[in-house]
Amino acid sequence: MRYWAMMLVLSWALAQVPIGVNLPEGTSLSLSAEEVVFDLTQSPYPPPSFPFAYAPSSPQGPVTLRLFTNLEGGFALEVEASPLLSEGGAQIPASQVEYRLNGGPWIPLGPKVVLLTGTGPTAGYQSYVLEFRLVLTGQEVPGVYRGSLLFTLSRL
Repeated sequence: MRYWAMMLVLSWALAQVPIGVNLPEGTSLSLSAEEVVFDLTQSPYPPPSFPFAYAPSSPQGPVTLRLFTNLEGGFALEVEASPLLSEGGAQIPASQVEYRLNGGPWIPLGPKVVLLTGTGPTAGYQSYVLEFRLVLTGQEVPGVYRGSLLFTLSRL
């Protein structure tokens, strides 16, 4: 009988432990490609007419942009494009590189544009399809051109 009384007392025992969570502020931005290359030696050059838009030779398709933020309020994703420079000093303006987001209209890229705005926190990672093309006018000199894109995610 004493055994059953003890089991009954133990079955009613309760314990309480506080629990806490400390979530840091966080944002993340990633691209599915590390480099966008327009290799016109692999494309028909010269084109039938100018201006003419070339798709990148690498990557073979659009770039996926993934964005996450747990910050409250508005945010903006900007991209700053440098001019494309050849080793010989020739230049192709950044505005001759165009982009479109999620199949929208083609927009000149440079020198600095807002790709998208939104409010946070986001519902997990948001994915966007980002496409690029290079528009040549026929005035460009031969060469290997290099430039960079700087993506910045900031609060509004």
